[in-house]
Amino acid sequence: MDVERVNLQPCFVLHQRAYRNSSVILEVFSQDFGRVALLAKGVKQQKSRLKSVLQTFQPLQLSWVRRSELGTLTTAEFAGQPIQLSHEKLYAALYVNELCLRLLVHNDSASEIYHAYFQSIQQLSQLERPEKVLRLFEKVLLQSLGYEIQLCFEADTHEPIFENCVYQYVPEHGFIKIEEDNETQKFLFKGEHLLAFEHNELENEEVLKVAHRLTHISLRKLLGDKPLKSRELYIAYRSMQNA
Repeated sequence: MDVERVNLQPCFVLHQRAYRNSSVILEVFSQDFGRVALLAKGVKQQKSRLKSVLQTFQPLQLSWVRRSELGTLTTAEFAGQPIQLSHEKLYAALYVNELCLRLLVHNDSASEIYHAYFQSIQQLSQLERPEKVLRLFEKVLLQSLGYEIQLCFEADTHEPIFENCVYQYVPEHGFIKIEEDNETQKFLFKGEHLLAFEHNELENEEVLKVAHRLTHISLRKLLGDKPLKSRELYIAYRSMQNA
């Protein structure tokens, strides 16, 4: 590829891993270039000023030069007020990062997901409970990746979803209205809950549970059987809290 020079691009660091003695390889989510891998030379050295800048969950502006899949970081600076995350909010943010790492490919522009990510990280620092933020991010992520859950219309008839009806969800197909719901049928949802999720109205606890069920079904198909490390960390954290 030709030499790519990017100057002060809005970014977030998703992950970093050690490279040789003093450097790291960053997995970066950028506004205009999507997920990018960058080599940050010498940042593990004590004198490096970039070491304190290259933190996860902080809005940054990064510059780099790239001649191949792996670019080289040239400058990094903060781009706004620091975002503070703790306890459940921190684990929620780790989950969002892991979804991006698992589902986004390198060098594929994903500006809609980037803006949803930025908004989610900000909201996680402000709201008491992270569940609503996570469900809305998952919804945007699935839609942008081409796996949108159609919440307004039936799959076969394309008739509108009605509040007072019950629907069965068929993964990768959609919702089908049923006349009688019983315990032997799987993936049953009330129309009122589906429409509430469509309009991002997640204040009701039942709607929030429905949103979780739906996004979990769809994401499981994309993520495969490999467990999420962020979920394992959160379970371990909860165990320690309850001990």
